[in-house]
Amino acid sequence: MTQDDAQILALSGLTFLLDDGQRIDGFLRMTGITPQDLRQLVATIEGQTAILDYLLGNESLLLAFTAEQGCPDDAPARARRTLTGRAFNQDWTSI
Repeated sequence: MTQDDAQILALSGLTFLLDDGQRIDGFLRMTGITPQDLRQLVATIEGQTAILDYLLGNESLLLAFTAEQGCPDDAPARARRTLTGRAFNQDWTSI
């Protein structure tokens, strides 16, 4: 996966979240950002990673996203690795 492909997938993830009020509300609550911060968020690798991490942290949301995108279920994890050079680690205490 190229850097461009990974960034496009992350932005598609944000679009997926924005398409449903409950999804985007959950993302905003979890990340602590405001709707006004979204434009700045998506312009950074950290923000794009946050979107992918949110999807990767919720299996049902992840599967709904990948089904809608028509991409393999591991695509968001591969995109995250491309953007950061690291795999997603759901055990936040080991960071």
